[in-house]
Amino acid sequence: MAVHAGRKMAEFTLYIGNKCFSSWSLRPWLAMRHLEIPFEEGFVRLRTPETFANLAKVSPTGQVPVLNHNGKIVWETLAILEYLA
Repeated sequence: MAVHAGRKMAEFTLYIGNKCFSSWSLRPWLAMRHLEIPFEEGFVRLRTPETFANLAKVSPTGQVPVLNHNGKIVWETLAILEYLA
């Protein structure tokens, strides 16, 4: 996991797919970087046999992006952006 905008442990973890192919994952990632919100990046490799099992561990919908804020789970891009506002 990469830690952005700070060296201390972040209270946010953003689980995303590949930013080149998942524009829905890219949007909250860009917003958090732009707003300088410290976060860890959890990368979920898409389109593999393990994808669904890996997503089920972090996402109630089985999709990315998903934001974990100290145990509170927020999913879907627009909901994440609204939560951060």
